Formats: sequence, C-alpha cells, structure tokens
Amino acid sequence: MGKRGDPRRTKRASLAAAGLLCGMLGTIPAQAEPVMVKQQPLPDDVWMDMVGKSWHPGRGCPSQANLVLLTVPFRSFAGQTAMGELVVAKSVAPTVSRIFSEIYRTAAFRIDRMERVDKYGGSDDASMAANNTSAFNCRTVAGSANLSAHALGMAIDINPVQNPYVKGAEVDPPQGRAFDSLAKRQAAHDRGEPGIILAGGAAVTAFKQHGWKWGGDWTTLKDYQHFSATGR
Repeated sequence: MGKRGDPRRTKRASLAAAGLLCGMLGTIPAQAEPVMVKQQPLPDDVWMDMVGKSWHPGRGCPSQANLVLLTVPFRSFAGQTAMGELVVAKSVAPTVSRIFSEIYRTAAFRIDRMERVDKYGGSDDASMAANNTSAFNCRTVAGSANLSAHALGMAIDINPVQNPYVKGAEVDPPQGRAFDSLAKRQAAHDRGEPGIILAGGAAVTAFKQHGWKWGGDWTTLKDYQHFSATGR
C-alpha cells in the first residue's frame, strides 16, 4: 500500500483524469475549418497551359506576374461544396476573393461549374455552352477590335446559360433562350431553378458592395452573366 502523497498514485490519478477528459472531448464535434478563397501567383504550369488558349502574345494582355490564380469554393447546383479556379488581375484578386467568400457564405446562390477557359481551348462560346463560370480570357469584345474587360482579368461571367447575353433577338449562349427576359427569369427563380442572377440577389449584392458593375443593369442590351470592375 502506497504512502499518502505517493508520486506513483498521483501519476495514475492524473492519467485517469486525462483519459476521462479526452473521452469527454471526443464526444464534441471538431469545428470545421473555414472554407476560404485561396489566391496565389500564377503557377508556371498554369501559365504554360494558358499560352495559345486564353493568353496570346501581341494583344496587350497582362503578363504572368500581373495575374493571380484563385481557388474558389462555391455551392453547386446540387447544393454541395465544390472548388473551382478563376484567373484574375492581381490588382482585383483581394476584392474578388472577398466577393466569392461572401457569396459562398450566403449558402443561397448556386454555381454550375467554375473552370479556367483554357479547358475549352480559350473558346468563349464553348465555355458558355458548358455553363461555365470564368474570368480571364485575352479576347476582344464580340464584333469589335477592343479588348474585353475579361482580357484585363477584370470581369467574370457566371452561369451563362441561366444568365445569357441578350441583344434584340440575339441570345448567347442559345441554350439561354429560356432565360432571356426578366419575366422568364423571375418565373424560373420562383420555381426554384438554381443559378439565376437577379437584382437584389446574393451575387449582385456582393459584387455591387465592392464597386463592381452588373451587365443586367445595361440599357441597350443585357449581359446577365457579366460582372466587371471596369463597368464594361
């Protein structure tokens, strides 16, 4: 029988108490890590994949050093957390990170897919047809020789099918014809169809709070998918 104050008894008691505490803590679920946008300098392998697809020499588009790769969490159409990629200008990367973090936290807005346009060979038409959300693409504005805001890494198109470009009878992508008017868009939203961008909704609110403009506010045409830092 050990003596009072026996260090061996004290050690055994301490270990027993520690075991009990660990058992109790084991019943408490660990707090999940926050899901956040990750930004990093444009990696060399990504840059090499972009050259000849979304980036072309001689067009006056940003250099590798002036572009940033964002890894972005979003809610899929099925409501699951997914991760996508956006390439944006270094100057707007912190703002875009905040915007998409805010959209994700609302848990209300859904995005179908988010891949670099390079997967589609740099083709804006192919990317839109796939309902792909994308940002940088070194291209001109359709029907002109002027660089698009996408060529500067300062514009983002979200869910192009549900949020098409509409100018008169022209709807782009063509699959977006079911969403080419405010009445159709509101009705689809009310039916619970995901990914539709509406004034006052989570996407428009997040972008506008950070000074970005929405193509759905344009008067001579509507570009419901389009957000830009430049207003064009």
